[in-house]
Amino acid sequence: MSFSPQAPLSLVVGYSGGLDSTVLLHLMHRMQQRLPQLFSLSAIHVHHGLQPAAEAFKSQAIAFCDQLSLPLQVMHVAIPEAEIGRLGLEAAARRYRYQAFAKCLPPAAVLLLAHHRDDLIETALLQWIRGAGLEGLSAMTRLSSAEIEGRMITRWRPLLDHSRQALLDYAQSEGLRWVEDPSNADRSLARNRIRHEVMPILRSIREGADSAMSRSISHLQTARDLLELVTDQALEQSRLPGGMLNVELLFMQDEALAARIIRGWLKHHGAPTPPTRRLTEFLRQLREAREPFAQMDLSEPGSAEIWRVVRERGHLRIAR
Repeated sequence: MSFSPQAPLSLVVGYSGGLDSTVLLHLMHRMQQRLPQLFSLSAIHVHHGLQPAAEAFKSQAIAFCDQLSLPLQVMHVAIPEAEIGRLGLEAAARRYRYQAFAKCLPPAAVLLLAHHRDDLIETALLQWIRGAGLEGLSAMTRLSSAEIEGRMITRWRPLLDHSRQALLDYAQSEGLRWVEDPSNADRSLARNRIRHEVMPILRSIREGADSAMSRSISHLQTARDLLELVTDQALEQSRLPGGMLNVELLFMQDEALAARIIRGWLKHHGAPTPPTRRLTEFLRQLREAREPFAQMDLSEPGSAEIWRVVRERGHLRIAR
């Protein structure tokens, strides 16, 4: 297995202690040994304490980083039960993990994640059966940026073209040790059912199904990038001073593009984005309304912060 990164100055691996991130950290350490002047390397381990194996993962992270003589930060995170109930265990753990990464990443550092091709396909299938749109189906990209905890975080997934089997073969050939996540065998989790039940069937139907599905996701990502470019250009044309939107220019666009413009506008201002059905209904009301005033609630029921989109005469503004 090999890859050739165009690496920045500071690379930080999100290290769980499992197979995938152990392989990633080992590969990056080997590369840094060969090219020490190219980048610095360190690791972050987030301790959720959500499963009995949490201490074993932490011990593995400490031991392996000691073995490689790499700096390691261990972040202890407590996830409120209410958040787990609202988001689900996997989503809540992911959100708090990224928040922990954002708090301790050095300035201008790039966060390396160990997602591989199997993760890419499983995520796309999960999004598909949830009825996700283009963004959801193509969400996992090799290089991406996101605002987390008030700062822009660059995420790099160097292993996205490689299968889990390739990672396992590499780890065994190098004599690496890691901790197996016991939840990976839990068939009550949708991702595991896709991994252990759905994917074997798809592979039996068509040889090379993994590579073909990965290519399809890449095509979706290209289409999404092009659509984002068109949306950004249309949004720029519709802007008014003070962060408002020109309603007349908005209505000159196709309904689907108008919805994307509003989503991009809300995202730019850090506002929550409404479900597609609610946004479509709001656009219909705006087009048909005789009165110059209309509004749409953005906040979830019970939310501490109240967000609204308000139409006043010829413009839209965000109200809190």
